[in-house]
Amino acid sequence: GLILLTTVALSVGMIRLAKYNTLVQDMYSIEMLASADVVCLDKTGTITDGRMRVSDCVLLNNTTEFTIDDILGSMLASLQDNNQTSIALYERFGHSSALQPTATLPFSSARKLSAVSFAEVGTYVMGAPEFVLKPMPQRVEKIVKQYAQMGLRVMVLAHSPAQISGDKLPAVLRPVAVITLSDNIRPDAIDTIKWFKENDVAVKVIS
Repeated sequence: GLILLTTVALSVGMIRLAKYNTLVQDMYSIEMLASADVVCLDKTGTITDGRMRVSDCVLLNNTTEFTIDDILGSMLASLQDNNQTSIALYERFGHSSALQPTATLPFSSARKLSAVSFAEVGTYVMGAPEFVLKPMPQRVEKIVKQYAQMGLRVMVLAHSPAQISGDKLPAVLRPVAVITLSDNIRPDAIDTIKWFKENDVAVKVIS
C-alpha cells in the first residue's frame, strides 16, 4: 500500500507539472524539487530567447564620405557570418555594395573581432572594444563602461587606411563608432524568477 500510495502521489505531481510544460525525467525529482532552495540558471535560452537586437549606435569619428550604414552593410555582405550578432547587425544595417572588399578576416572566438579591407578606404575592424583598440582611448573606455553597466553587449567599429596583410591587422586603428546590442528577455522570465523569490528559492545566474 505504501509503495502504491507513493507512486500515485509522485505520478500526480508529474501530471501537474506537465500542465506547466515541465518535463519530469525521474519520479524522485518531485520530492527533491520540494526541498530545493537554490536554482542555478544560464542566461541564453533560459532568461533570454537567444535573439539579439541593436539598441544604439554612437558615431565617434567618420573621416570618409561613406555612412555607417554603407560601411557596416558592406562588411556584413563581405563576411557572410551567420551568428546571432551578425543577424542583429543585419536587421539594423542591412547589406550594402557601396564598398568593394579586397581582403577579409572572419570572426573567431580567439580574436573576438572581424575585419574587412576595402579598396576605396582601407580596413574596418569590428568586435569587442578591448580586442580592437589597444590601448583603448579614455573617452571610448568611458562610453563602453557606461553601456556595459546597463547590461548591454558593446562592440566598437574602428578604421585604418592600411590594408590587411595575411591574417594581420593594421597596427594603428582609430575608433569610428560604438554599437550596443541587447538580448531579448523571454516573456515569462520575470514572472518565473519572481515566483521563485516569493517561495524563498534563490536564483543564481551562471553565465
